[in-house]
Amino acid sequence: MEKLSKSPLIYVLAQVRIGAVLKMAEYVPLIQERLRKTGYPLYRASEIRELRFGPGQPDLTSTARWHFDAPDRSTGFLLQADSLVFHTSAYKTSEDFFAALTQGIAIIHEVVGLEVAERLGLRYVDAFQADLDHRLADYFHPGVRGIALDEIGATQPRLLVNLVADTQIGGRLVIRLSQNTGTGCLPPDLYPMELDLHQPFDPGGEIAVLDYDHFIERVVPFSVEDILHVFGALHQVTSGAFRMTVSDFALQAWR
Repeated sequence: MEKLSKSPLIYVLAQVRIGAVLKMAEYVPLIQERLRKTGYPLYRASEIRELRFGPGQPDLTSTARWHFDAPDRSTGFLLQADSLVFHTSAYKTSEDFFAALTQGIAIIHEVVGLEVAERLGLRYVDAFQADLDHRLADYFHPGVRGIALDEIGATQPRLLVNLVADTQIGGRLVIRLSQNTGTGCLPPDLYPMELDLHQPFDPGGEIAVLDYDHFIERVVPFSVEDILHVFGALHQVTSGAFRMTVSDFALQAWR
């Protein structure tokens, strides 16, 4: 998904779920030292707390997470015992993104010696507002615009589309298109946002959010080369999905 000159793309995430490494904390100092020297000097540790319900009393669990960010906090790595994530709010091109992803994955693999990958996921989030002469609906492909209710006097429609499809590469593609009013421009599950977003919006104006989540779940031996090959295939399908859900007008406006 090459970046248009006025691209609505505000966030990109690549996740590799791995066979859990319960001693991951012991490797963190060396990983931090390697990533610090490759452009990610900002480090912090945090915990994710989850309340799980089941038979008996609710169970509160805590999961350690380590953050390695660039100085401007626009790009970074997230590491847990069972996953590693590379994400950015300053996406330029797929070549740049995958080069940085490859470098980070290789470092972590060299330090830890990962055995298997269980899930690979690639997610793109676009958010935008319409210009003064158009409606948000003008930016969507006609097939996903919904019903034109303005003819019966209905105003301020809220679009919510959820598409799920299996892909030819053995993956699952989930596309969520929505409209909302306010300053929120990310899907709820991505909050709190760990990176700084650089996409100002008119407060109170309508915002359209396009969320593309493409992933493959299967257990394979861990190989940096194989993982990047799969990510390339995930990217190609997702890029095509983007062009099939936005209108020709939108592409021209963003170009």
